[in-house]
Amino acid sequence: MTIYNVDQNRVHINQQGKGEPVLFLHGVPDTADIWNDTIRALAGQYHCIAPDLPGFGRTTAPGNFDYSLSSLADFIKQMLHSLNVSEAVHLVIHDIGGIVGLAFAVIHPEKVKSLTIMDTTFFSNHQWHALANTWRKPIIGELAMYLMRHKQFSSAMKKSAPRLTAAQIQSNYDALTLRNRRMILRFYRALDPQVFKEWENHLPSLSQHFPTQVIWGKQDSFLPPALALRFGTDKVHVLENSGHWPMVDQANEVHQLLQDHLTLAQNQAA
Repeated sequence: MTIYNVDQNRVHINQQGKGEPVLFLHGVPDTADIWNDTIRALAGQYHCIAPDLPGFGRTTAPGNFDYSLSSLADFIKQMLHSLNVSEAVHLVIHDIGGIVGLAFAVIHPEKVKSLTIMDTTFFSNHQWHALANTWRKPIIGELAMYLMRHKQFSSAMKKSAPRLTAAQIQSNYDALTLRNRRMILRFYRALDPQVFKEWENHLPSLSQHFPTQVIWGKQDSFLPPALALRFGTDKVHVLENSGHWPMVDQANEVHQLLQDHLTLAQNQAA
């Protein structure tokens, strides 16, 4: 676990292993810790990199951090530069980390060697789920976010991921500090679905630049499985027994899919 200065952000990054770099980007309300088991499965062959995103977990960010898509993509570029990672990365993205990663891939396709997308959105005609829409509303959003207690939080998590354990839910809830809650509000308010209109048309071309796969939980109630078919690749895996967190719900299956995909990308580049 290391802290790196990236522009005005002090970024907490979990790095393990050696080999080609694999960058893991987490979602809400997670931290880099959500990838711990996945990293353990891959670190024997790859240089695994998992940051807490700006304003989340142990990463600090200024109160005026710019959550626009271009700014988020630039943050990833600067972070990789700080880590002296100059070669293209295998990108593994989930939830809001998917939005960050896709913005980076659209602007910098030459810096991506393969792409794995899990349970996210990048579409102007898909509205945020009910809880996120509440957070987007001034005053009501603040009340809903700052008054959210463990019971309400646990209920929302279990609805979209029935197999999450009590320990996993508690860990996520503990990560919801006042600062983190404030930054989540800013993130959702900055990314109105219409923001994606100028970006989403680039998705079909990504799979022409590098191998792309989608892994999705069929039981995800935050982001419906129908979205999995819209990322411009026919390599789509919908996991029957997974909710919003496939890497937790069906870890072994996800690890194998990742291993196969990374090997494919390596063989194609050889």
